[in-house]
Amino acid sequence: MLRRFILSALLLALFPSNSGAEKIRTAIPQANLNYLSIFVADARGFFRDEGLDNETVVISGPLSIAALLSGDIDFSGAGGSGMRAALKGAPIKGIMFQADKVTFYLVADPSIKNAADLKGKKIAIGSPGDTQDRIMTKFAERGGVSSRDIIRISMGADTNTRVMAVKTGAAQATTVDPGGLVFAQKEGLVSLGFLGDLFPMPFQGFVTTERKIRENPGQIKRWLKGAIRGLMFVRERPEEAVDLGIKKLQLGNATKAMLVEATKNYLRALAPGVPGLPTSEGIKNFLEYDIKIPLQIKEDIPQDRLLSLQLVEEVKKDLENTQRRTSR
Repeated sequence: MLRRFILSALLLALFPSNSGAEKIRTAIPQANLNYLSIFVADARGFFRDEGLDNETVVISGPLSIAALLSGDIDFSGAGGSGMRAALKGAPIKGIMFQADKVTFYLVADPSIKNAADLKGKKIAIGSPGDTQDRIMTKFAERGGVSSRDIIRISMGADTNTRVMAVKTGAAQATTVDPGGLVFAQKEGLVSLGFLGDLFPMPFQGFVTTERKIRENPGQIKRWLKGAIRGLMFVRERPEEAVDLGIKKLQLGNATKAMLVEATKNYLRALAPGVPGLPTSEGIKNFLEYDIKIPLQIKEDIPQDRLLSLQLVEEVKKDLENTQRRTSR
């Protein structure tokens, strides 16, 4: 009996239970490189360090918001859907943005050399007026091409379908995510530029309920700290990050080398230092291009109607102070 007690005590010491951790669920809209940081935060124990037993689930935008409102999940990466729902009265607010810029690249047939060459050409888009369409249009306009001079072909959200449309001549250009850029270049397409460099516009927002913000801000801060540490790990150690997330991501037949390259493409969208808190200019652009224009709203939208960023601001300061202490 004594021997069994001692063995049990040793096992508990070696493998401590997570029973004291708060169980939470984080939903992401897709298991792609844009959300590698969440899987990294899980794998590296960044949420556990904060006393959270997190489960990451993949749920598409509108369904994710429904699950958030019903209490089935605690945090959702469907930020655009959530904040558009908030505009219609849903008790939801954005609490952080992973990226400081959009993560899209514009790729084209090799005959297209610059934005001016897009005049009169066919551009494969997801759907008219979506974020990629609006950002691509701004890129063309900066090159002197009017929006009316671009022929848009709606082909849905699948990146590979749009890339193959360009390769076969059905279109001459399209927008892709960081992983899609690697695939497009492999298929012989050329990159016309990183669309995130056009202007700051925070991207990949996370939302939670107003009730949680009121009643459990401490849990939100601990979740934010774990999530931001995941982002910083991806930026500082992309190869290790890919190793940690490769089994969780749905990336087809991409090799590790391709995924590392794609991750580095993604990192161009992250803010320097501690990420998560957008600039005032970025927030203004987000409200304009991701909310007002697609919803055809003319009046200004107060920031605090959709966003609650004081907690991520506090976490950012805490992490910056930790960095200063450890660098001494």
